[in-house]
Order: sequence, then structure tokens, then C-alpha cells
Amino acid sequence: MGDEVGLNMRNPVPSAEDLFDVDDLDATMTWLIGGGIEEVVAAAADRRELHRAERLWAAAAVRALNIDVRLSGLEHVEPDGQYLIAPLHEGFADVLALMQLPLPLAWVIRDELLELPFFGEYLRGAGHIAIEPESPRAASRTILQELPALLAAGESVVIFPQGSLLGIEVSFQSGAFQLADRFDLPVLPVVLTGSHRVWDYPFSSKLRSGQRIRLEVLPPLEPGMAVAGMRALEVEMKHRAQAVPDAPARHYDAERDGTWEGYRFELDATDTD
Repeated sequence: MGDEVGLNMRNPVPSAEDLFDVDDLDATMTWLIGGGIEEVVAAAADRRELHRAERLWAAAAVRALNIDVRLSGLEHVEPDGQYLIAPLHEGFADVLALMQLPLPLAWVIRDELLELPFFGEYLRGAGHIAIEPESPRAASRTILQELPALLAAGESVVIFPQGSLLGIEVSFQSGAFQLADRFDLPVLPVVLTGSHRVWDYPFSSKLRSGQRIRLEVLPPLEPGMAVAGMRALEVEMKHRAQAVPDAPARHYDAERDGTWEGYRFELDATDTD
């Protein structure tokens, strides 16, 4: 494990004073994204300028929310390398942490995000890949059509293999790993925990400041080894996530989170405790 990089080194202690409710999604997105996203949208025609603007916006959002982002394992990232990045997924704040990686990032996203105020406008113009995961054949066609141009531009692509932010128990899906093998890309595994405590949308309207996110980059899977190594990697990533004491992983709770009929996810039978 490499040296940690902390954007804010204080040790956050969540309390009632750290919380505020924003029941209106439009108001939340306006506060969190609205001001800085206009510059990102304006930069979308130039990919290099787009990624610079994205990183500036993410850093500003981290400061505004007083998030303590702790990074480790950056020695596994080649700045000139190109990867399929496979992170654990807990919430929208995952994006803020992942944008600290020293790579130009393209994203595979749910198409429903295009309907969000402000953020949807940016996503429509930024060239990221929007899919409907519940229609896997159509989603696969869209990715196969749009991904080559992003790879040709030298970008790494982020795909959340769980396909859901419901919690650590959600199983990996194989699609991201099949793509890595098809395009001969190394898989860069990223263990992310703690981001759900920043904003657990859509399960909570509370937006919290002063939280800690842990991001640990693991050694990449070599090109051609993604599908073969997926299950062992999933177990390792989840064990590491469960062992983080100060930025705990999100756990799925059916009574609290619902069963989401028609929403594509499976719960992992593997013991991750």
C-alpha cells in the first residue's frame, strides 16, 4: 500500500451539527453542482479541457462539503496508462473521490442520470456513455459503439461492476470484465468506502459535511485476465472494504432500502464479513 494523500487531514466525527436536510432534489443539485457545472459544460467540446474542468469542479465540491478523501495505492496507477476502472459503488460522492485519480476518465452511467437538474445537462454534452442496465443487450450495443472513440482519445473508462449503490452485498456483474478482455485493457480495481455518508440518495435526503472517504487502488488485473480473475478480485475488494474502520462500507438493508422490483441487481452469497 502506498502513502496516503489527504485533501483534508482532520478526523471527522459525524454529529447532528454535520447534517442538513434538502428535501427538494432540484435544490440539492443546484447547491452541490449548479455553480461550477456551467464551466464544465462549456468545456465539453475539448476533451482535455473537459477533464481539467471536471477535476476543478470535483475539488471544489470536496472543499465545499469538507470531505476528507484519503487515497492509497496510487503507485499502481501509470499516469500514461489506460484502464477499465472497476470501483465499488456507494453513492454520488464516489465520483468526487475517483476524480482524484491521475487519469482522464470517461464514465458508463445509468441513463436516468440524464434527467437530473444541472448534472443531466452536463452528462448529455460530455460524451460519457449512458445506458439502461435493465436492457443488457441494448446497453452492450451502446457501449460497443461509443467506447472505441473514448479509448482512441486515450481515456480510461469507469464502470461500476455492481451496477448499483445499494451496498457492499451487491454482486459484481461480468459485463465490465468482458469489455476489458474484449478491448485488451487492464482492470484497475478501486475499493471505495464511506461515500454513502456524504449523500445516501435516493435513500436519504440528508447531505452531510465533514465525512471521510477511503479510496484504495489495488494492483491491476493484466489484459486478458479480467473475466478469469473477477470472482477472486470481488472477494478481495469486499474484504478490504469491510476492514475499513473509519469510513465504513454501506450495507444493504431490504427493510430500509426496498427490494426494487425490476431493478437489476443480485446479492452476493459470499461471506464478506
